Order: sequence, then structure tokens, then C-alpha cells
Amino acid sequence: MITIPLSTEDLTKVRLAPSPLWETVFSFGVLRHPDRHTLHAPWAARALRVLPGTDLSPLLAAMCLVRHCPDFLSPPPDTSLVGFEEELERVRATPSEVVHTEVQMLVQAENEQFGPVSPDKARLLEIYLSDPEGSLKRLVDTLRRYHDLTIAPYWPRMREHLEGDTLKRGQALAIGGVEALLANLHPNATYGGGVLELDKTCEALIEPAGRGITLVPCVFAWSGVAVLVQPGYQPTLAYSPRGVANLWTSSSPAPEVTALEAALGAGRASVLKGLFPVPSTTTELAHQLRLSPSAVSAHLSRLKAAGLVEPHRSGKRVYYRLSGSGESVLGIFDELA
Repeated sequence: MITIPLSTEDLTKVRLAPSPLWETVFSFGVLRHPDRHTLHAPWAARALRVLPGTDLSPLLAAMCLVRHCPDFLSPPPDTSLVGFEEELERVRATPSEVVHTEVQMLVQAENEQFGPVSPDKARLLEIYLSDPEGSLKRLVDTLRRYHDLTIAPYWPRMREHLEGDTLKRGQALAIGGVEALLANLHPNATYGGGVLELDKTCEALIEPAGRGITLVPCVFAWSGVAVLVQPGYQPTLAYSPRGVANLWTSSSPAPEVTALEAALGAGRASVLKGLFPVPSTTTELAHQLRLSPSAVSAHLSRLKAAGLVEPHRSGKRVYYRLSGSGESVLGIFDELA
């Protein structure tokens, strides 16, 4: 049982925040154990078609234990409109000592609850203990590649579903107060007398201490609840929104991953295509593609480093245009139509 006592101040700081990073991390757990998540079988089948040849070993090492996952992999989302690139930068900024400490605690918790970690898994986790800084960098790059291939093509549909759940629960909060919101969160979560209890196999007491609690609706959290238990993080709980079963059986066809998206990632592919045929500023691209300016800026930096785009200044504005190589790449992938 996990117990979270909520003071009056905590109850004024309950917020809902979907997270593309949490979806990415949880979805990898679904792929590792598809027999436990048959609800997501249609998505898993499509994801497995685009992943062969992609090195996912840093992510596999971080999530090799069945019951535990390091908390630095999914920090609490800062806002309800957070973008994947912003969340990824927070992971990248994790201090090496935090990575080392959390992995050590992970192994200790696994040993105490389920017996000694197998030698194969111990070797995977040792990579994070011996080189936390390098391992973290490789993990971030892997998360980006995995997200571009398996989550980004479906994110608009997922985001719409998550926003619908957030809106409904926001209405419940406005009409019935925090009690109405927390009492109907999940069958494994009960609330009463200022205490939120989660029916879990481990025992923990989480003290928000006036920081409140963040609720993350997460498609791939079905059918349980997950919570950050490390004291350094704001208490954060992921739950499965209603109607997830309908998400993959929608009458609207699932988007196919194009060859360009498979090569560059969905984000960078959309930015590159967005510059044809007219140059654009970072802000214009962000508005056009419905991405955050910082995410577009990160994609442009990588495309510039690859020699596919060129910046040029006009007054106070910086415009980006396709280079000759950039146009050639779009032509090779038949994206100039």
C-alpha cells in the first residue's frame, strides 16, 4: 500500500498534466510484455514493424526489471502543455549522482522484494552505475528515436483523447471538488479523510509537504496506477483515462510511418518538409506544425548540423530554408510533390 496524506494546501495544488514522455516510457513496457497488455495489441503490432534495426539497448537496460523503473526516466511534467523535447531535456539534465543513486536503489528494492537480480540484468544496470553520464546521453538519444517511430505518428490522436479526459476530470473537480476527482480516479486508488491510498505490492509513505500532487492521464498506464516514490520529486501519479479501448479501434485509420519519418524521426521530418517551398522562422514553423518553439528549434539545430537547412537573417528575423542537400533528401524520399 502506498499512502499519500494530502494537507489543505496540497489539495489546492492538484493538477492534471498529460505527458508524451510518460507515454513513451510506459509504451516500451507494453512492448516488452505484450501478453499483459492485449488492449494495445494493434498499436504494438504496428510499432514492431518499424523498430527492427533500431538500437534500443540503453532503454532496455534502464527498464530491464519487471516491477521497477528509475524515476529520472519520467520526471513530473512541468505544465499541462509540455512538449516531448522539453521533457527530454529535463531527463538529459539529470545529475550523474542522481542516476547512480536511483539505479542503486532500484537494484536494492528488486532484491528485497523479488530476490537477487539475475546476472544478465545486473550487467545491464552496471552500465548506468559505471558510466552514469554517458549512459544518460545514450538513453536520451534512444528515447528520441523510439518516440519518433512509435509514438509521434499517433500522438495527435492520443493527445485528443488525453485532453478529453483532462477536461472531464477538470469539470468533476470544479463541480464536486478534489474529493470527487480523487475518489473516482482508479479502482486501485481510494481517497478519504485527506489521505490517498494506492493498492500496490510495496509499502511507502509519500509526503507532499505542501507541494500538491500531479495526476498524469496515460494511455499506456492501463490498467493500473503508477507513482513516483522518490522524495526528490513532486508526488506524481499516472492513471489510465477512460475509453482507452476505443483508441486503437477508431474508424479513422492509423497514420503510416513514411520512409522519411523512419529515417529522420517524425519531428525532424515534419520540420524539413515544412520548409518546402517557402523559408520560415522558428515561430512560424511551430504554429504551422503545432509544436513548441523550443522543439522546432532543437530539430532545426540538428538539421543544420546535418547540412540540410540553412539560416539567413532578414532584419530582426532568422529564416530557415532548405539547402541543396535538404531538397535532395526530400526528392529521394518523394516528398517534393
